[in-house]
Amino acid sequence: MNKVEQFAPLVSIIIPTFNREKLIKETLESVLLQSYSKWECIIVDDGSTDNTVSVIKEFIKNDNRFSVYTLEHRGVSYARNHALSKKSGEFIQFLDSDDLLHENKIKDSLAVLTTSQLNHKIIISNFMMFRGTLQNLDQPFCKLSPAEFTFKKVLYDWDFKFNIPIHCGLFHKSNFEDFQFQSELGAKEDWIMWLRIFKNNPEVIFIDLPLAYYRYHDKNMTKDFAHMKSNFFYSFPVLKTMLSESDFEVFLIFLIEKYYQQSREIRLELKSYKHSNSYKLGSKIKKILFNLHLLGLGKWILKKIKK
Repeated sequence: MNKVEQFAPLVSIIIPTFNREKLIKETLESVLLQSYSKWECIIVDDGSTDNTVSVIKEFIKNDNRFSVYTLEHRGVSYARNHALSKKSGEFIQFLDSDDLLHENKIKDSLAVLTTSQLNHKIIISNFMMFRGTLQNLDQPFCKLSPAEFTFKKVLYDWDFKFNIPIHCGLFHKSNFEDFQFQSELGAKEDWIMWLRIFKNNPEVIFIDLPLAYYRYHDKNMTKDFAHMKSNFFYSFPVLKTMLSESDFEVFLIFLIEKYYQQSREIRLELKSYKHSNSYKLGSKIKKILFNLHLLGLGKWILKKIKK
């Protein structure tokens, strides 16, 4: 009997979902294929209007470790909070309904633990990106390392240098005592979660293996910069409760300087591009098409080329 079999805690896998009928089957299959078998999978449907729940029920028919709760549409944070209220596990594994777990994610994470002093322990693995299927794997958008796993790093470097996909973590349940995701936030709720956890100085064990798969697609909220930035500011009232007044002011000054620097770099790049030969050629072609009343056709052709 190996160490994981001797130390066999129940793991609660929490999956919020909304209108994912085309993707959630693959996500649930990655749960079903886990080499560690002592888990429960709590799925919370956030008011889907498609066939997401029907797909989930097919899994429940065949395996009673799956369960589903259907709610009115109130957002991912509310769904996660509901699942947390239903969990029975010693450990918590979050998973979004378009992402996947490596088959050894839970087994390899638990294997690095000892049974003593589990409180506030977190195991974080690395991850890979994929588009469509796991045959199209790509490098992660950032490389995780233990140096990032501090409150200060998560506060100042989140999204500028790195972020931690939520399914990279396996959390002892003590990290979520007296904790709720901020349901008023449409995004950045994971950033606030990591900040609250690291505020308590948890013991973090890092596995430098890609045990989580992050799906890239056009509707990723984290890739929508305008959406991301606006919700970043909406998170400030919550952030203010976690920092002293002086620390909050220092952070705001840092943020203003950071965005100013970014906007200045973008303006310089745009200015440089406008003086480039490719820009001049594009402007010349656009002018010719306009004079020939073919500008609409040109735009349509360019649109097709980009697809």
